[in-house]
Amino acid sequence: MQGPVKARSLAHYLAAFAAALAIPPLIFAAYVTYRYAWSEWQRFEAVAYQRNEDLVADLDRLLAARISLLQALATSPAIDNADFRRFDLQARQFVEQGIAIRMRDRTNQVVIDTARPLGAPLGKEPITARQQEVLEAKQPFITDLYTRQAEGQYAVGISVPVIRDGEVLYFLTTALSPAYLARFLGERGVEPPYYASIADRAGRVITRSTRHEESVGRALPGYERIRDAKGAWSGVNPEGVAVSAYYNRSELSGWFVTTGVDRQALEAPMRSLLWRLFALAAALLTLSVGTATFLAHRFSQASSALAGAADAVGTGQLAATPQTPISEINRIGAAFSRASVQLQEQAKALERANQDLELRVARRTGELAASEERHRLLADNSTDVILLRKASGPVTFASPSCLRLLGYSVAEMQTKLPDDLIHPDDLGRVLAINRAIGPANPSASSIHRLRHKDGHWIWVQSTYSFMAQVGPDRPNIMAVVRDDTERQLRELKLRHSNEALQQFSAIVSHDLQAPLRHINMFSDLLQARVGNQDAETTGYARRIMASVERMQRQIRSLLVYTQVAYATVKSEEVPLERVIAEATALLDTQVEEAGARIDLIDRPVLWGDPDLLVTLFQNLIANALKYRRDDPPVVTITAQASGQQWEISVEDKGLGIDPQYSERIFEIFRRLHRDESRYPGMGLGLALCRRIVESHDGQIWLDTGYSQGARFRLTLPRR
Repeated sequence: MQGPVKARSLAHYLAAFAAALAIPPLIFAAYVTYRYAWSEWQRFEAVAYQRNEDLVADLDRLLAARISLLQALATSPAIDNADFRRFDLQARQFVEQGIAIRMRDRTNQVVIDTARPLGAPLGKEPITARQQEVLEAKQPFITDLYTRQAEGQYAVGISVPVIRDGEVLYFLTTALSPAYLARFLGERGVEPPYYASIADRAGRVITRSTRHEESVGRALPGYERIRDAKGAWSGVNPEGVAVSAYYNRSELSGWFVTTGVDRQALEAPMRSLLWRLFALAAALLTLSVGTATFLAHRFSQASSALAGAADAVGTGQLAATPQTPISEINRIGAAFSRASVQLQEQAKALERANQDLELRVARRTGELAASEERHRLLADNSTDVILLRKASGPVTFASPSCLRLLGYSVAEMQTKLPDDLIHPDDLGRVLAINRAIGPANPSASSIHRLRHKDGHWIWVQSTYSFMAQVGPDRPNIMAVVRDDTERQLRELKLRHSNEALQQFSAIVSHDLQAPLRHINMFSDLLQARVGNQDAETTGYARRIMASVERMQRQIRSLLVYTQVAYATVKSEEVPLERVIAEATALLDTQVEEAGARIDLIDRPVLWGDPDLLVTLFQNLIANALKYRRDDPPVVTITAQASGQQWEISVEDKGLGIDPQYSERIFEIFRRLHRDESRYPGMGLGLALCRRIVESHDGQIWLDTGYSQGARFRLTLPRR
């Protein structure tokens, strides 16, 4: 038997109510605090991660540039003619850039050393392990950190073999000092709270963004925890600062680039916001308790008067209207006064309402039956398969279309478990999606394979929906399954086509350019041997060399086109003003020579890949400068919003383009002017422009209605 309920004063309940009202804002403030602090944490970590990726990419570009330089020197005809003095002069052109180059033969006799004065005696050094690796692999090699014998200083080296007829005849080497790489980090703006370091394959520090001198040659902190090519670790760096660090292995050199962020910088927003949250909580609680006390006193007076009126109604007496400071209490008292008169009328009205309710229930029952029939017809005639199930267990409902898609009848489908239908490689992912479906994640989708009744696999696209109105003891997940096999086969064919094109690019880059270099070299030798004795033969040799040079330029242009055509397009906000400035800077010589003026009328913010957009406008402006009239050219760039895109116009007052060629000009290697001495180029620029615009889901076309020059219009996405 339940005991008597302990009564409390209205002040207690109002205080509790006021506190309860204060709790949601406090919870919301705590949630906002947490989200803000967490977003700041993620922003710092994202910047550190992105900086790490950018540093690795910049480092690979730096090393690839040095390798390309050595490879270019390795093709010099002066090596084939053993004209080492001529080759020494060629190599010394890079000394002013701080690049010292040394060439040794297979016995490690130094033949060329641009770090020494021209004509200085050169010695012989023992063959090192890394040089032996270059001999055996016949490929460029980047060393780990080592100590130079002559200066006793740390350095890293790059070696490239000089190969003739499949044999390594010489080594071309150059060295990078840790100080040079330290400047490399400094130029990329790495400073606290961010820290960066570069370590070799053995885990020894080559350079650091701070304390560079004392860190070179030491073990990289956290190196023993590195297991993969990229990852993260937390610890204390050489400055004693607790950091969250990200590392990434360079694919070109095998070195590790590590970027860390000071954890105190990550945690500072949380500490600051917590103090503010505590102050807000104290203020809200104080205000709510004071307000509750004041209201309780007023309600206590009014409730006494209201209780008297209620007692009068309960005994069948006429109730007087209370006079209290609270108007709502007074209106309630007046209602009590009228209640005794209206009770009989309300009883009759209630009876009529019950009869009306019964009629409405009957009508609603009929409507529900009709609705259920419509849903049944929809499920029976849908071409997609509709399934109902719980997060685990067999299907409890399947639409008849499962027979057409999977070959199973409805009864057979209701006996199948996920293991019976889903491909083993997709099973774990699909089950994880089903487990995650719920109130917090009401919908999801997946593409996976299902086993047909006859044994073959078909690709399907499934959409899952959580039905919150259904109880947890009943099937509350609906899956709509659609055949996706044809689309998957098309995508597979497209991937195969892309892979074949990339293989073709590699063949063009490697297998075609080598014979051309030999043709060019032997033509040079032929011209040198004939000299002025046979003018006709000398002319033939020059024509051969010119044709080879043109073919090499075509191959390089084709490689540039394929690299742009299949590049991964980044997506970020890019001001058009910055794009035009960078493109104009790359064309500085041509602009100054032509006395041109570039007018940017509008300054929208685009959404796309900054590098590709610079290349796009560089080609459009260069096209206007090339095909100009005698007057100094003026290039005008305007932009206007068009739905979710910007429509941009680039126009000039130059020679213009015949409208009949409005499509052919965008074809690769298509030139309308054959005089290359006046209008040089390979016919690649506009083809690149179209590919870049299409990679941004835009369009580019020649405005054939413009007759004062050439005007190109293009669309690029807004955010």
